[in-house]
Amino acid sequence: MNKWLLAIVLMLLAALFWWRLDENALHAAIVDQTSRLSGSRMEAESARLNLMHGVGLRLDHVTFTSPGLSVQAGHVDVSIHLLPLLFGKVEMGTLDVHDAHVKLDGDALASLSVSFASLPFDRVHMNRATIDDAEGSPQLENIQLDVRNIGLNREALWEISARHGAYALQGHGQIAFRAGAVMSGFGKMKLKSIPASLLTSVAPAMLTEWFSRQNRRLTGGLTLDITRHQGWSLFGEIEAQDDVTVAGQEQEPMRLRGKISHPADGELVWHDSFIHLQDRAVIALDGHCLSGKCESRLDARNVPVGAWFKLLPQTTLLPWFDGNTRLTGMVRWHGDAWQASGSLGLTRLSYHHEQQQALGLPAMRLVASDLHGDRGGWTGQAQVSFPQFEGVIDLQAESAAGIRHRSHPGWQLKLASEKLADGVWQPLGNLLLSSLKQVPELSGSGALRAGIILHEEPKHSQLQIDLDAAQATVGYGEQQWLKPAGFAASCQATIGWQSLISQPDSIQMDNCTLDTTHLAHLEYAQTKKVDTLKLFELQLDLDHLNENHFILPAWLRLWHGSVEGNGSLVWQHETGALVDADGVWDLQQLGTAGWRLAGRVKAAGGVFSSDHLQVSGTPWQAELRGEFSAPARRGAIDVLDSSLDWQTLPPLPAEWMDLRLHGHIDKANLNLGGYQWQGISSDYQLSQGQLKLIHGQVPFASGLLQTDALVLEPGQDLLRIYGKIRGRDLLLEQMPWMGAWLQADLSGKMQANVELKGTLPVAGLGDWQHSNGDITIYSGTWLPHTVQQSKEGADAAPAAFKRLKLRFRIHEQDADLSGIDLTSHGKRYRGDALITADGAITGALRGSSALILSGKWPHPEWQPQP
Repeated sequence: MNKWLLAIVLMLLAALFWWRLDENALHAAIVDQTSRLSGSRMEAESARLNLMHGVGLRLDHVTFTSPGLSVQAGHVDVSIHLLPLLFGKVEMGTLDVHDAHVKLDGDALASLSVSFASLPFDRVHMNRATIDDAEGSPQLENIQLDVRNIGLNREALWEISARHGAYALQGHGQIAFRAGAVMSGFGKMKLKSIPASLLTSVAPAMLTEWFSRQNRRLTGGLTLDITRHQGWSLFGEIEAQDDVTVAGQEQEPMRLRGKISHPADGELVWHDSFIHLQDRAVIALDGHCLSGKCESRLDARNVPVGAWFKLLPQTTLLPWFDGNTRLTGMVRWHGDAWQASGSLGLTRLSYHHEQQQALGLPAMRLVASDLHGDRGGWTGQAQVSFPQFEGVIDLQAESAAGIRHRSHPGWQLKLASEKLADGVWQPLGNLLLSSLKQVPELSGSGALRAGIILHEEPKHSQLQIDLDAAQATVGYGEQQWLKPAGFAASCQATIGWQSLISQPDSIQMDNCTLDTTHLAHLEYAQTKKVDTLKLFELQLDLDHLNENHFILPAWLRLWHGSVEGNGSLVWQHETGALVDADGVWDLQQLGTAGWRLAGRVKAAGGVFSSDHLQVSGTPWQAELRGEFSAPARRGAIDVLDSSLDWQTLPPLPAEWMDLRLHGHIDKANLNLGGYQWQGISSDYQLSQGQLKLIHGQVPFASGLLQTDALVLEPGQDLLRIYGKIRGRDLLLEQMPWMGAWLQADLSGKMQANVELKGTLPVAGLGDWQHSNGDITIYSGTWLPHTVQQSKEGADAAPAAFKRLKLRFRIHEQDADLSGIDLTSHGKRYRGDALITADGAITGALRGSSALILSGKWPHPEWQPQP
């Protein structure tokens, strides 16, 4: 009877149990309880029974959402208690979540803990879970989470671990619930090389922005204390190590210790918190957040100045500084907007210029009264004072986004001071030079006024300077330039340059004064093809500056005189060739020691012109009139009056080879070949280094020399001459140089037609080959010096003739004299002669008697033929 009764009961239980194991019904019950008890929503693509370890249900592709939480799992296993199920009630045991991706709202952690207590599970286990950020990128991977004894009035125990690559996380603790509310809790966490940015997924929003900007890894221990009303406190010590290296070296880690509390919803408090840097550097923090509005006090001591550089905009200008700082300040922020004030003291400051020895800076104190910004940009005002020196600097700084609403990266710095001691402006000026890739060798004494605006963007930077140094002595380098005290010195300048190039690509100067020198406005601009310079109301007196003991730059010391005017110049960037010029310039003995210019010069479209320009120098004095096109290297210039000593004329520059000039020479005096040629007049052409005289003439020996075309081509220590010359009524007795050359006393009147092809000075006949001509001398005499000096010839009469006519032609090795026609004392002689390369003379004249020609050129001899 009992056996039959037991069998019937078992059969009824089996039938009832099988009827209870409806997959869809169990699935619906689990989803309903999860949503009803915790305020969450759970969905799965499919469900099937799992009887391997008791009664269970496997859910695939599960999505779990709750305010502040989102979970997507590959699959979930839910265990179901058997006995309640037999009586028609579904009670869950363990929730196993596999390969889940979790998104958390850090501000919702406290409320999530209450929802967690309402879950209809005794235990939750997550295996290989990943916490993603809001964009879905994995932040914390390979998480193992186990929460036991879950319930509205229970004390839940939790354990967590995560290990991936170089980082690891371990923690455990407990949370006590009463009626679903958190009553207390406690936990400990150990971190190893956890990237600070990963904490953005679990930290409150008021701290998320700070975490997201960190490239550090965190190692240490934290203790969590949870109190009633969703409050919690976190305290411990963390070491933060930079995730990047500088100059190939790892950076010193910093330690963070202190306590942060969350006493109520929307409130954070931190106190007794410290950031320890290397050596004795420490930053103390004390502050709170309430409803998203936060403030914190800072007290930093012995912090290296370089540590603050990470808070500044990236810049290619400022060098790396060494030195200590002392900071006290207050920071307030709400969302992206923030505001700060405080005092920063800097001592033992120095920097290095291109890895040279350290250059010192004065101790200073910066007091910031208004520093604020948001995600779009920032701006601030401060005052800098110097404990050891007189004077203060008013400072303003802002990011490019705050400058006229720009959105691209960059920043701007403004400094202004009415009076700076030399112990301040000298080192700060050298710092500015070093930042601009210039050698920091500024020196001087006395106070000055200065204002600076420095603006930097990724591709371009700009520096504005407003300077008045009238009472200061300012110098640079070892006598490179010097401005004495007591002379006016003021200017407003703007300099622009490409960030990676040290040479400026734009310069603007306004109202610049140096002693009596003045410049109203200057503009310089550089492009890939041309450079442009504009000058307005320039008054430059170099001699006056030298008289007042100014030391000018080396290239300017060679110049003297003065210049006034306005104008512009445009030249090719690569070659320096002038492209265009405009303006009017008044020159007063402007030039170097070798030459000076005086007069008014005008320029239009690259063409320079002058009605009267004086040129003075060692080899040449001239008065000119005309115009010259610099781009074309062409000009029409008349020489009104000039004087040239060819013997002292230096070699012409190579640039003269492409000059093309023409004009008229009204009057010129020339020292050439040992003779002073005076009163030269001619048209001329200058081309390819050759000077061509056209229809020229010059008075000579009471006669006249004329040419239709004569070419003069200067060379190295010589002058090449090509062309035809006509001589008219030339008196031989007025050519003493010819008598000295022929060593004879000469007289007579000469007519000549000569074609010259040779060089001066004369080295031999070969220098004048192919020269030829006709010479006729009337009423002449010839008395060799050798005859005068001989005893027999003491009273000798000169050889007189009525006419001497001949034709000469110079060859490579000799010269021939043909068509010699001599009429003397009523007798007529005709003949020829030859002058060999060594100067030997051979020839004969025939008439009523014969004469033999001999001797050595230039000393001819003749005697009757025996």
